[in-house]
Amino acid sequence: MKKVLLLIPAIVLLASCNKKEMQLTRAAFTVEEGIDDHSPIYFETGEDGKALNINDANRIAGTNYIVSIQRDLNVKEVLQEVKRIKDHKYAEDNMHRDEKGVYFSYSDTLNKHLSVFPIKGLDYAFVGPTSLEKVVYVKDANNFLVEGQAVAKDQLLEAIKDKDSLQLGINKDLPFEVYLQTRIFLVEKEVKDKFLTTDLVY
Repeated sequence: MKKVLLLIPAIVLLASCNKKEMQLTRAAFTVEEGIDDHSPIYFETGEDGKALNINDANRIAGTNYIVSIQRDLNVKEVLQEVKRIKDHKYAEDNMHRDEKGVYFSYSDTLNKHLSVFPIKGLDYAFVGPTSLEKVVYVKDANNFLVEGQAVAKDQLLEAIKDKDSLQLGINKDLPFEVYLQTRIFLVEKEVKDKFLTTDLVY
């Protein structure tokens, strides 16, 4: 039986952000349809139009975290805060071990509803690689560097077909949407297992 995502509360809360609808990342693929027992966390543009504002007042330990992020926010700023939240949730010195997940929400344009992307198993580092070997770097939405060689997105699968233990690198100046769309793309094309679980943002 499929889990049901509570769409009405989510839509109401998203629409309340700055009295306008939060613009989530868009993707025409469903990774997961819904998660029960969850706490919402929102990342949005601050009142000054620049600073990152995080609303996690309803975050409850021991629940799944669903993180909704304004799609044009800077990927480095967002992932630094996501890492902080995850590190706190899964800290070994917590009184009770938290086994629940953390998910990014996104707008599933194929099925016209919210979907979620699991990130419990992902980590983030904010340094460049020591070598370009096995590094796939996301320059922008449609352009990658595979071991330093320019590759268009529609050529990526061919470029990595004989490779594994790849490191995903992200241009620190990109909007968050490009990062999440890339990670969803790797799941959709069934190549996510070729990549390590720590993404580099630089």
